[in-house]
Amino acid sequence: MLMMKVFVRRSPHARRKRWSNIVSKMLVLVLTVVFLFGTGLDPIDANKAGGSRLQSWMEHMGDTRDAKDLLDKQFHLSEQESAPIPTRSITNEFANPAIAVKESVPSSSKVVYLTFDDGPSKHTADVLDILKREKVKATFFVLGKQVKENPELLKRIDAEGHAIGNHSYNHAYKKLYSDFRNFWQQIRDTGQAIKEVVGYEPRLVRAPGGTYLNFDKQYFELLSQAGYIVHDWHVDSGDSKRANVPKSEIMKSIRAGARLPHTVVLMHDSAGHGETVKALPDIINFYRDKGYTFEIMTSDLEPVQFKVATRKRWERKAVSQAWIDQHVKAVDVRGEKQPERQGEQRPEKRPEKQPQKHFDNQKESSMRFKATTEVGMLNLQPGQYKRIQQNTYIPARILTTHLDGEIIINDHSSPIELHFKQGTITVNRTTGDAVWQVGKNERERLTWKGIEESGVLWIPLRPVLDTITIPLLKHEFIPLELGKIDA
Repeated sequence: MLMMKVFVRRSPHARRKRWSNIVSKMLVLVLTVVFLFGTGLDPIDANKAGGSRLQSWMEHMGDTRDAKDLLDKQFHLSEQESAPIPTRSITNEFANPAIAVKESVPSSSKVVYLTFDDGPSKHTADVLDILKREKVKATFFVLGKQVKENPELLKRIDAEGHAIGNHSYNHAYKKLYSDFRNFWQQIRDTGQAIKEVVGYEPRLVRAPGGTYLNFDKQYFELLSQAGYIVHDWHVDSGDSKRANVPKSEIMKSIRAGARLPHTVVLMHDSAGHGETVKALPDIINFYRDKGYTFEIMTSDLEPVQFKVATRKRWERKAVSQAWIDQHVKAVDVRGEKQPERQGEQRPEKRPEKQPQKHFDNQKESSMRFKATTEVGMLNLQPGQYKRIQQNTYIPARILTTHLDGEIIINDHSSPIELHFKQGTITVNRTTGDAVWQVGKNERERLTWKGIEESGVLWIPLRPVLDTITIPLLKHEFIPLELGKIDA
């Protein structure tokens, strides 16, 4: 009887305690949902980051790393919350396709590069029609096999002012990444196929599936040595996660993607991507509404490259120095014809100075230029740099001083010598021809030319740095009204 009384007295308290627990759990759940949506994180994606959808995407991309390795950041910052970037910059800081940090930048400085892989195919004509109607230029990373099958489409890409890049011959991962010699041969075959159609071999290269876990250090080094420029991307449209990804899903990926001052967007125009064609007008309008302009990728654009993985996916041996000497050094694509110059006739080779009219001074009076190398930073005012045929030229004296080098001028007729720790560049003052020499080794003729004007020798920044093996880490063009560039 006593036991029954005790039970009766405690029953209301137990009921109150149970209700209190239920209410507490519901409150925690509500706050969690509010937090997740407030920060822009899709709770479904968050809970299933290691689940089937992510795993399916990784398998398609040839990427089997753990989800925690892929998702470097767990949520996206809204445009209002992110720190503003008042400069026009090109950087690979957010190269990982899983990072989607959105940043506010001035509308006048925002550029998006729309890129299409795996074509040309039956969908390419539709893509070109849309780009023409919207007055937008894009970049097409083409497969050699597709070029052979659709040469007229490649001609149209070139004729309408779009850029062309090399995407291997047949996109076969295992063959491409089990041995660099296979990758090299596919790049060479595709470059030749492109050249046969449009008259030049492009420098731009994109690795099928991206470079992460596919490239090692030697892949990057040898392609750079040959003059190729490898580009990954900032934003993956997600149109290749599986066949026929719907337009709504593609747009969701675009909206969630990084919005950087210069943003590279990955799409596909190959068979099975009809939904990408449907989404393209909305993608263009989305970036226009965000204040972006559209440009083609050129050889002077700072490469967007994923970091070399710390673990291996492919078993392969490094190629020998003997093979490199026989093949890689024999190839040079630095002087390729630019797409925007496709209607010009190649001039006869003759000694001459490049006249002032080759300079593009349209923006130089309103923009400052900042370049960062491993040695330090170069801050240049208007008048201290010139844009010439897709390259930024600066005075030789400024660069040699920056690199602790020395410039030797004996008289008005003798060549100008630029002495660096790595070797010497000699520039003919009449023709602009440049020669590179390391110690007493054989002299190597360089593909770029110097330009002398009013006693000042102008040299192209990136090609010179490539010659002396000093990386150009980042460069920026900054409007004067934004103040000092070194602030």
